[in-house]
Amino acid sequence: MSFRRLKTLIAVAECGSFVKAANSTFLTPAAVSQQMKILEQEMGVALFDRKNRTPSLTPLGSALVSKAREVVQAYENMVSSVTGDGVLEDDLAIGAVPTTMTGLIPRAVKSLRDSYSGLHIRIIPGLSSELYSLVDRGFLDAAVLSEPVRVYEHMRWLPIVDEPLIVLAPDDAPGDDPRELLESYPFIRFNSRAWVGQLIDQWLKSQQLKIREGMELDTLESISAMVFHGLGVSIVPMRCVPSPRPLELKRIPLPATSPRRLGLLSRHDNARFKLIDIVFHELSCVVELSGQLPALSPILLKDVAL
Repeated sequence: MSFRRLKTLIAVAECGSFVKAANSTFLTPAAVSQQMKILEQEMGVALFDRKNRTPSLTPLGSALVSKAREVVQAYENMVSSVTGDGVLEDDLAIGAVPTTMTGLIPRAVKSLRDSYSGLHIRIIPGLSSELYSLVDRGFLDAAVLSEPVRVYEHMRWLPIVDEPLIVLAPDDAPGDDPRELLESYPFIRFNSRAWVGQLIDQWLKSQQLKIREGMELDTLESISAMVFHGLGVSIVPMRCVPSPRPLELKRIPLPATSPRRLGLLSRHDNARFKLIDIVFHELSCVVELSGQLPALSPILLKDVAL
């Protein structure tokens, strides 16, 4: 029985179709279908019901997926379990929200590569909701994202840092009162589909401010550029690790708001949990070196497996 075919079976189960599984495994749909037919022949059972246009797993096929995950996890742990140093050489797929892509993530990845030359990290940007789904379905090993409202039991959430909300305003804007600035300038809204964008919307509704909608943008860089040129003001999270060349802007604390909490999300059953702990430790260290207080107790940080 081929190990590769078992991984393809898991991909089909997680994606829901041969076509989507082909995209995630870098195969063609025909190749996925062929692998599944061979696996059925090897097992001597029908794993898929092909009566409909989109083949679906039979009850036996679904049961096999659970066992296939156990086999794949045991295989991936095999070398490190006997050598003790396999944790230093592997590939990791890490998701990250866009606000971390110019400060926290590049510094942490640079430090990790300097320390572990055999560690290869692939970074996938996305919104928190998208990254949560990709981690849950096994397409990402972990993701740096905003704290979810609910963390499923099979998921592991490690908080990293709290980022307070601030008002971004042009450097020559008169005064420092956040309410006056928000009502005087056009409002540049942070992506309302982002979880932090929803947090900002909740605050605005609670304050009943008379704001003039200007535009809605996806990244801190684009928002900062618009504010820098006097096109409006915005509410954004204050980055725990600043960009290399921040623009000259007013950054005014927003009163009576909850911070955006960043953390690392992974699955409890991920075979690369030791590597994920190393990534978490490095992210926390970068935050501390930048002068921010982590949202993590020192005791928990000490207990992370390295």
